[in-house]
Amino acid sequence: MKAIEILEEVRKLPMFTIGDLSKLLRKDEKYVRLVAYRLMKRGLIKQIEKGKYTVHNDAVQFASLIAAPSYISFWTALSMYHLTEQIPIDVMVAVSRPKKAIDFYGHRITFTKITQFWGYAKLRLRDFDVFIAEKEKAVIDCMLAKNVPFDEPAKAILSGEVDYEKLIEYAKKTKNAALAKRIGYLIEKKGGDASSLLDMADRAYTPLNWSGKKEGKKDFRWKVTININLGEL
Repeated sequence: MKAIEILEEVRKLPMFTIGDLSKLLRKDEKYVRLVAYRLMKRGLIKQIEKGKYTVHNDAVQFASLIAAPSYISFWTALSMYHLTEQIPIDVMVAVSRPKKAIDFYGHRITFTKITQFWGYAKLRLRDFDVFIAEKEKAVIDCMLAKNVPFDEPAKAILSGEVDYEKLIEYAKKTKNAALAKRIGYLIEKKGGDASSLLDMADRAYTPLNWSGKKEGKKDFRWKVTININLGEL
């Protein structure tokens, strides 16, 4: 099979492996690895990591397929849902097991291990399906992993573009008191009713912005320290 024919076939896939190429060419893996090496040297395919390749430039199209199970979340998901004005540099992926980041032709794919592995689904992105967190779970993931600035999930909640009932349900599912207090406070700041989360609130005061100083006005209802000006978000 000629190179152009191979490329026509693998272009139909967001990502392909040596095994996929072996089935396509009906050749053993030793031969196929040589073919892949030559195609890569010619710049016709790109290596994602050992044994995994693509012909596509947008890492979002295949990032949730690199490790299984995994899904796109955090800042990347917020951006895809237009819940942030910022364009994240990294493609951020939630995984169930630790995995090192991948540098992909000027882009970086980062993997964050989480224990709350639920709340994601397939989303059609151009020609392919990707696994991505639901809006509400992306907010939850950001607040649990704290791998993005507090401003980003806070703005998503205050935008009114997330389902508050689902967000409350998901917050309860985490059994995380600090998260419940932050989300409850922000929902009610927007005018929603988050009173069902009050049962999760403990007596210790939690800084609203986890990376800010532990100083500010105290909110007695939610036991949070208001250490950020939400009006400036």
